[in-house]
Amino acid sequence: MRRFVLGTAGHVDHGKTTLVRALTGIDTDRLPEEKRRGITIELGFAPWSLGDGIEVSIIDVPGHRRLVHTMIAGAIGMEVVMLVVAADEGVMPQTREHIAACELLGIRRAVVVVTKMDRVGEELARLAGDEAVELLAGRMLAEVVLCSARTGEGLDAVRDAVRRALTALPPLAAAPRARIGVDRVFSVRGAGTVVTGTLVEGKIPLGAPLFVVGTGRAGERGAEGAVHKTSARGLHIHDRAVDVAEAPTRLALNLAGLPLESVHRGDLVTDDPSVVPTRRLDVSLRATAPVRSGMSVSVYIGTARSSGKLDLLGELLEDGRRLARLRLADALAVVGGDRFVLRGSDVDGPAGAVLGGGEVLDARPPQSLRKRGRAARLAVLEALFVTREPQAVMRALALEASPRTLPRDALPSRFSLPAAELERAADKLGDKGELARIKRLGWVPRTALVELAVEARGLVVAHQKKNPLDRGMVLETLRARLAARAGAEAADEIIKLAASKSGSVAGEPIVVEGDVVRAPQITAASASGALGALGAALTALEKAQLKGLTEFGVKEASGASPKEVKAILAKLVREGHAIHAGELWFFRAEIDALRTKVKDHLDKHGRMSIADFKDLSGLGRRQAIPLLELFDREGITRREADDSRVRGK
Repeated sequence: MRRFVLGTAGHVDHGKTTLVRALTGIDTDRLPEEKRRGITIELGFAPWSLGDGIEVSIIDVPGHRRLVHTMIAGAIGMEVVMLVVAADEGVMPQTREHIAACELLGIRRAVVVVTKMDRVGEELARLAGDEAVELLAGRMLAEVVLCSARTGEGLDAVRDAVRRALTALPPLAAAPRARIGVDRVFSVRGAGTVVTGTLVEGKIPLGAPLFVVGTGRAGERGAEGAVHKTSARGLHIHDRAVDVAEAPTRLALNLAGLPLESVHRGDLVTDDPSVVPTRRLDVSLRATAPVRSGMSVSVYIGTARSSGKLDLLGELLEDGRRLARLRLADALAVVGGDRFVLRGSDVDGPAGAVLGGGEVLDARPPQSLRKRGRAARLAVLEALFVTREPQAVMRALALEASPRTLPRDALPSRFSLPAAELERAADKLGDKGELARIKRLGWVPRTALVELAVEARGLVVAHQKKNPLDRGMVLETLRARLAARAGAEAADEIIKLAASKSGSVAGEPIVVEGDVVRAPQITAASASGALGALGAALTALEKAQLKGLTEFGVKEASGASPKEVKAILAKLVREGHAIHAGELWFFRAEIDALRTKVKDHLDKHGRMSIADFKDLSGLGRRQAIPLLELFDREGITRREADDSRVRGK
């Protein structure tokens, strides 16, 4: 069995619903108001079996000019349009607007059905058909059929023409996701929330986990939209329960665990967790009426619509299209490659209120379009629209994100090219050396990585020139500086490259030693002044013996600046020449000798008072207290309640 989706289009009262009823036996006007007024207000649906395993879902759309938004919602997923033209009126304004919308949505095949031929002669009916074919010239392949739904004349010809149009379609390509734009939501007792829509791609098995990607209305709670987890509790194709639904088809879907108020027309049901609501779209636009940057537009995508602003980007392209950005008032569920239609409230052109439409190139573009960002963005969009070559796209995307990593998980559902193709292209560019892989996270241009490795070497050299007594730059400090530019994951790769002997990275490799990183060509030996101050400080500490020195005392003895004094003392402590206690620094050998005396005293007497310690060391309170606290911390002594000391554990 092969399924198709067929839709009607045409001016109000040209007989679309009557024709569907004559072909299928089903009246798609189900609302009381539709019965009372005699016009279609909401979308109608009917199954139609053409035999030989060909099953068709017909979508009947309203023709009134005030209901074009409903017509566009129904046109999503149509593979062939049945353009209905009344023989006694011919092409009318909504005929033109409907066809403009269908063309912009990517429908390329039509069957022109001239109805009501029983009201006029065949010659006038054929003239109406010729007028419709002229309207479709260069836009859609079309076959004309004359009929009367009232008398039944020509209905077999309509069936045959539709069969030819449908069977000429190529099979749907494999899709990365299942997707349904919701056009109806209702509740069924004992079942719960049910949505209907056209399954435009993919397939859904019974029980499959799904996501409802909700629209976010500007100014309302939840304005950023929402994503609800659910599953396929039940599947019905034209009132028949099925275990698996496969595109293209109309589908009623019973959603598990979701209240009715959580789902609305315009939401998207999908099995792809990467689809999220968005307020910005970068698109290719074919205008059918004059447009300008900053103008207000109505945007129609899938079964959703939103007001928005149009920004034109770059120059007019060769085929008459423009690159543009749409800023939406409402957050909509959009996937890269979606088709859209723009309408304007004050437009009344040859296509009615339709301004144009086209394809979504990037469903989640970056916000900034200023200076360098604008040029990089145009390069991405031109690659997506003009060349459509995956490697060119990934090269442009990586340059746009540089020096930060282009994340692998940013690709699914976002662009007009499949994410799998873009990933393969990035890996090929990685093999060529153009892109560097950052673990499994994503990619960055290798040139950017090299530039940052050069910068990393420069940071280390500058640090050691400024702080010649340091062992080097703290590794975590260097990592943080690089992460601020390129991200934490890339920072590790940059340090690794800076430490390698790569000829592409200027300068000497840095050396990573534990928690520090240093440049081998910058050593303490190259800083004779600092070494002189270091030697003077060490000599002063040795002369001070157990009296110790403050920072100021070291400064006076060495002639170093306050900042240099801190570096000198840190180096002396780090290398084991000095010990820090309280506000004083001591020559280590003196403290080691005193520690031995304290141990001997405690071994002999078992207890040591502060007075005993002063007698033992010859020190005053200023030195005695910090040194006793030092020995307490080392576990040599343990303080008792009366401030005396006993042997530590």
